[in-house]
Amino acid sequence: MEDNNSIKKDEKQENTNSSKNKKILRIVIILIAILVYTIIVVNITIKCYENKSSEKSNINNSSDDISIDSAKETQDDSGISITQQEKEEGTAAKIKLNDKITKESKYEMTVVDYEFAKKILPPNTSSYYTYYEAKEDGHQYLDIKLNYKNLDYTDITADEVGSIKIKFANKYEYTSFSIIEDSDGDFTYSNITSIAPLTTGKLHYLFDIPDEVANSSEPIVAYITIGEDMYELAIR
Repeated sequence: MEDNNSIKKDEKQENTNSSKNKKILRIVIILIAILVYTIIVVNITIKCYENKSSEKSNINNSSDDISIDSAKETQDDSGISITQQEKEEGTAAKIKLNDKITKESKYEMTVVDYEFAKKILPPNTSSYYTYYEAKEDGHQYLDIKLNYKNLDYTDITADEVGSIKIKFANKYEYTSFSIIEDSDGDFTYSNITSIAPLTTGKLHYLFDIPDEVANSSEPIVAYITIGEDMYELAIR
């Protein structure tokens, strides 16, 4: 009788242990499933974030692309890219007269001409007009003429387009002030004139320089800054 009771107790104990083991196994399986699901969700989230970051980076990079169309009779190889490294290092891209520089959704810029003269006249002198004359003896103006097409979505004030400085004989620096042609071909102030989207402003950057600078055979290099972009143009 005791043996039968003992056997029944052992069987009951085994059933209890088996039930506990099954519960533990189910809990472990559930925990593993939750862990796997969590890992999958985290991985998907990380990939989505990386993809969005990559797309954003690509958009930013594409908007900063600058191209230079070299002013040559044959322009098959005229597209020159300015690398991000060059822009980060602050080096100026070398350009030539009549090169068309385009920055997507920002501007299209071309240095069309330059001249040394005691008196700078506007294109239209048929009636009343504004001109600039070097007042100091032994001085004259260097006029660098620049066309700027506004590719942005809003107006830009002409005097905010950029700045130009020149370096003479690799050491003497001169700064300029800007004026702009109006619709009648006369000069007007750049600080009161706006360039509307998809229109072109004809800017003049004037340098008051000694005759020695204008008449010397030493080199003159212009450094053009438009926003964060820099260009180098050999005047002489």
